Amino acid sequence: MSRRLAFAWVVVALATASTRAEVPYSRDLVPAQGIVFDNKPLTSLGRLGLYRQWYAAVPLAGAERLIEISLAPGLLFAQTDDGNFYTYDSETGQLLWMASLGRRTRDAQPAAANSRSVFVTSGNFLFALNRQTGRPIWIEDLTVEPTSAVACDEDEVLVGLSSGKVAAFRASDKSPLWNWQTSGPVLSRPVPAGQVVAIGSHDGRLYVALEQPPTMLYRVATGGEIDAPLGTYGTHLLLVPSADKNVYAVDLFSANIEWIYPSGAPVLQKPLVAGDTVYVVNAAGILGSLDARNGAVHWTTPILGGNLVAISPTRISLKSRDGDLILIDRARGSYLAGPRATYQRAGLNLREYVMAPTNEQDDRMYFATPSGLVICLREIGQNQPRPLRDPKAPPFGHIPTEGIPATPPAAPPAEATPPSSAPAAGAAEVPAPSGGAAPLKEESEGRGPVVDRS
Repeated sequence: MSRRLAFAWVVVALATASTRAEVPYSRDLVPAQGIVFDNKPLTSLGRLGLYRQWYAAVPLAGAERLIEISLAPGLLFAQTDDGNFYTYDSETGQLLWMASLGRRTRDAQPAAANSRSVFVTSGNFLFALNRQTGRPIWIEDLTVEPTSAVACDEDEVLVGLSSGKVAAFRASDKSPLWNWQTSGPVLSRPVPAGQVVAIGSHDGRLYVALEQPPTMLYRVATGGEIDAPLGTYGTHLLLVPSADKNVYAVDLFSANIEWIYPSGAPVLQKPLVAGDTVYVVNAAGILGSLDARNGAVHWTTPILGGNLVAISPTRISLKSRDGDLILIDRARGSYLAGPRATYQRAGLNLREYVMAPTNEQDDRMYFATPSGLVICLREIGQNQPRPLRDPKAPPFGHIPTEGIPATPPAAPPAEATPPSSAPAAGAAEVPAPSGGAAPLKEESEGRGPVVDRS
């Protein structure tokens, strides 16, 4: 499909969006409103201290199915296998606009947005849509399948590709900015950080590069694939989840390994930061709470698998492997309600809601079914969203006018999991600053990350 034809398809679809009908759904799928009367909960949501903020039915036609929902500040995106793309207000559930991306697809990646545009992929194409209206701004043929979620800031948009390349375009007009080639497919969402960009790759390496002029600053080789998105804390601490069972805290600008959390199993989910705490779920189903500043372990608790959904001031919400809600006390790590308690005793059935994106913005929980039903839940009494990061804090990658003071690497945390999975202290190999840099090894050989600044 030519870019001109794809562009025309989007315009026509926007003009005819209002003619699409909503697919009927069973009211039994919508949890009854969380009601508490005389301090007695009367519904399944009320028994769990939850409230249904809103629900909506994505307009589908025939055999069309919803395949992806994703979030950006203030927005929820829903993408279907017919290439239709819907944007909702994430707090009210109001449908803002829809666009057709022009082709049927079996897979979709999370979208991204800045203050002016929404960026989304479908097939080999990258679309820039007006944030207010959904009308197309530009379309770019990537020539190969995208494998990562789209990432953007106000100036550029980035996407990882099946070829192992990360491609960057100017957000306003799709002008190519740069490409970085890694040694494996890029499944982890790139992280634009002001003057630099951080990339995690299936080849097990973290790449950090200068944007202009495009220059590789350093690489960190871990002992396993980096397929989950990178976490961030403050303005310059990268949290790198690796299949080698560790999370590495890497200073964005100095390449120092500030701390390492040996989780005991591959880390295949993004480390989620709320305030000064980072939450890590490993493949063995262990949830850990860490101090983001030094890696000290607050607590760990088994959750028997599942994924992080949202974090409130007092609770951590997860979805179990069976699709049931899990509620964990944020301060102590103890169970408030396990999957059996939410499903059998409280009577909350979310098993058909197979899509539950991790909310990295605030405390709202979002769930969706392939038949197009989307619901938003929150805690009773939390009438306004509670952001996980101070909205007034400088963005990740910010460099103050006085520069960044040089600080020594942080001491390792006092508490650690069994030493069999912990890299040896001081194992990072850092090449000399002038000439004769040590080569980058293919893996960390169980001794810790290998840093290459060449």
